[in-house]
Amino acid sequence: MVIIFLIIGPSIIMYSQGYRFDTKKFQFVETGGLYIKAFPEEAQLYINDKYINETSFFTKDILVQNLLPDNYNIRVEKDGYRSWEKNLEIESKKVTEAKYIILFNENIIFNSIENNVSSFYPNDNQILFLNNSNELLLYQSGEIEKILSTTQSPDNIENILFLSNENIIIKTTTGLYYLLDIPNKKTKLIRSFNIDTKNIQSRDNKLVYQFNNSIYEIDVKKDSPKLISRNKVDAFTIDNDSIIALRGNQVIKLYDLTRAEELLYPFEYYDKNSNYQIVFIEKELFIIEDNKNLYFLNKENNSFENKINAQSGLRYTPFFNKILFYDDNNIWLMPLKRYESPFFKDAYSIINIASFDKKIDIIKWLNGDYFVFTLDKKIYISEIDNRDNLNMFDLDKNNVSNLFFNGNTKKLYILNDDELLEIEKLIP
Repeated sequence: MVIIFLIIGPSIIMYSQGYRFDTKKFQFVETGGLYIKAFPEEAQLYINDKYINETSFFTKDILVQNLLPDNYNIRVEKDGYRSWEKNLEIESKKVTEAKYIILFNENIIFNSIENNVSSFYPNDNQILFLNNSNELLLYQSGEIEKILSTTQSPDNIENILFLSNENIIIKTTTGLYYLLDIPNKKTKLIRSFNIDTKNIQSRDNKLVYQFNNSIYEIDVKKDSPKLISRNKVDAFTIDNDSIIALRGNQVIKLYDLTRAEELLYPFEYYDKNSNYQIVFIEKELFIIEDNKNLYFLNKENNSFENKINAQSGLRYTPFFNKILFYDDNNIWLMPLKRYESPFFKDAYSIINIASFDKKIDIIKWLNGDYFVFTLDKKIYISEIDNRDNLNMFDLDKNNVSNLFFNGNTKKLYILNDDELLEIEKLIP
């Protein structure tokens, strides 16, 4: 009995403390765990094809303990929904997490809003769109209202800039700009703007813009420009009504002609033969060189760091302390704070989410963990968790030229061929 106790006793103690006997290593090892959280409820969890448990309406999560350290195939599924699957490593004394799982409906229904649409321009709960007859229409609260007829609408509309829910700037390919009063359905030519006007931004109900690399401010209703800086600048942006500009190898703050400029930071990467953008994204300052090289201001030492060297056409889309950067073939994630999830790194690090041999046209966040995007105009939904494979799928629309996700209503809008489509509440 003493001998049996000396053999069994320590085993019982080790078992109670989370140790298990690993037959592969032929020794006792400390176990780990798995925690998953999934939407919708009643999703089934499988580990290595073995059913483990099901989430409920009240507890949408599952904790699995005492797993031997190893790689496991994790699958979450529910009838009528696309399954989520990933190979994850379980480590000793650690809980591996996958707590942002969304199972998307297998049959996503697109509702048609309008046909013969050539382009659309979203703003919160408003969508302005042009039809093939060059009429400008407004879609809001499920209703379509004609704003400008064919004869009223400017020709060759290239882009639309929202100043508010009531006033927009219309830019044409010929370099003409118009102010549109939506409620009164009236347009006014902005005579101070022409084809050389660029980088138009709003401040205090006025517009700040570049012309011949000088900065001006204008009240478009009065159409009277005011010179902000005589000295030429490479680029500028607006931050809390302040004008932050790049001039040569210096980032400066501009006021007006009556007040001296303020030197903020040096920019040692400056090349006089390059073109620059300076932007604030989620309150962080970036400089983009030639639409491909990304520089980030490190506030700890007030210097810029080269973060991304893209091939061409670097673009970005932010979402609450996260930024997705992308070029024609690559997607990078930059977290602006440290997250506990194991697939994230330190704040301001660059994480390569995915690379494709097809062309990425546009990306929009769905929430902080999923995004919608197009590859060669075919639309997909993907997660950002790049451990193992990305769980992504296509929405069976093959000629998407634009898309917009409304974070308030959770509705997705796409322009497929010449049809404007809507998906009702795509995510929880």
